[in-house]
Amino acid sequence: MIALFALWHAKRYDFFCDDAFIALRYAKNLSEHGELVYNLGQRVEGFTSPLWVLLLSVAGRAGLPLVAAARFLGGAAALLTFWALMLFWDELEPEAPWLALVPAAALAISAPFAAWTFGGLETPLFVASFTLTLALLARGARKRDVRSSLCAGIAVAFCTLCRPEGATLIAIGSVAIGVSSPRSWSSLGPRLLAWAAPIGLLVGGYELFRLTYYGSPLPNTFYVKTSGDGLWPRGLSYLGFAGSEFGWLPVGAYLLSFAYLLLRLDRVATEPSRRSHRALILCASVASLVHLLYVARVGGDFLDLYRFLTPLLPTALCGTTCAGARFFFGRERHAGFAVVGIAAYLFGYGSHQRAMAEHAMQVAESSRAALHLEPLGWTRLYARRWQGIGRWLNRVRVEGDSTAVGAAGALPFYSELPNLDLFGLNDREIAQNGRIIGNRPGHQRFATMDYLLARKPTFVFMNPESTPPTSGRLRYERYWTSHGYLPIEIRVGREACGCDEPFYHQFLVRRERADSLRERADVVLGSALR
Repeated sequence: MIALFALWHAKRYDFFCDDAFIALRYAKNLSEHGELVYNLGQRVEGFTSPLWVLLLSVAGRAGLPLVAAARFLGGAAALLTFWALMLFWDELEPEAPWLALVPAAALAISAPFAAWTFGGLETPLFVASFTLTLALLARGARKRDVRSSLCAGIAVAFCTLCRPEGATLIAIGSVAIGVSSPRSWSSLGPRLLAWAAPIGLLVGGYELFRLTYYGSPLPNTFYVKTSGDGLWPRGLSYLGFAGSEFGWLPVGAYLLSFAYLLLRLDRVATEPSRRSHRALILCASVASLVHLLYVARVGGDFLDLYRFLTPLLPTALCGTTCAGARFFFGRERHAGFAVVGIAAYLFGYGSHQRAMAEHAMQVAESSRAALHLEPLGWTRLYARRWQGIGRWLNRVRVEGDSTAVGAAGALPFYSELPNLDLFGLNDREIAQNGRIIGNRPGHQRFATMDYLLARKPTFVFMNPESTPPTSGRLRYERYWTSHGYLPIEIRVGREACGCDEPFYHQFLVRRERADSLRERADVVLGSALR
């Protein structure tokens, strides 16, 4: 019931991220053309999650609509997360299985977990695989057998293929699996082999594919996301803002909970249970710390509701619940006090989540503007508008057309035109040699004008949209007109984007292509063409 409530909660956000269409475009080209590329014929690894792209391509190969497939996979991953949470709790507090309902309920009402479930990105799958890997690592430390080590190795391999941050768990898990008492030294070799084999086969195999197919040891996105100055201060400000929204009391409780649980290892009855308990707490603590440092290093995020922090939620909620139960109730369970305490905890946590969601779902919100965060309300609206523009381009396209746009998701996906990704996530030259324009995550670099003009895109999206529903005045810029581009404004209907009202958008079109568009009723061209 709790898991089903979580899906209902997620559905209320009605949100699909523009960036998700990048993975969908790769999956579409793989399933339809056999090329794992953004633009056909250009081998650039501009996606973050190989596992997510491959799952989507399988769905596309089966004939399923890719947007619906991404939503379905997100929902399935959310359900998998609750199963992983139960396994984690079973290793953390096996004597009180019913208490697992508390962190499960808290996760179900968490705004970040709900928002990103159907958001189209790999976030829910990474949350599930991250939590599952930690649980299986603890089980491996407890059982110290080949089978549990193999299961943990498979889990961490898939976690790493889901997002590169999962590689942290490879290092942590190698220590957890390798630490042995004298009694288990004889099985250490087989256990380490069982742990390492799926990692070498899956992660190592993909790295070999990456080197041979893309010619680079790292994804193209790495070069963009590690560029620019001032990432650490921005990332720390991002984490501080997240702490204020989650509430410093629950954040402080989380930070203290694992330390408290380590001090109370005497409460665990048997040596295997203590070993599992210790491994789980240490692995979760180190993994959380490294993950937070990673988020700070890349400057946080520009999207709202903390998709990079969501993987820590299941373990944080389990740790806080377990520590709270032991601290306040000890071995003697007082049912009445327990129920009141749990209700108060969930009410306080839920209040913070509701307030967070209300702020995030606005189109414009002042506290987020100060940190250059895009509220999800804004992101949802503009993803739909880019979708509408992409469909408009698909209707008018002719052979040889191409686009240049920094919003590299919905517009290129629906237009089905080759696209020059102006921020370089899907362009090797821009990612490594583009202009540094700031420290906004994923937007630190931008195409040089010489490089852009040399590519001669048909449509260039660098002018702002007009305010709907009234058409705005066309903007002329001497620079663009001198290089063969003219301003154009189009009207996009509600049916094309699913918006509440039609809207107008201005961009640039090559002079020789513009003449074929001037007779359209939904187009306004520069007067130089009249």
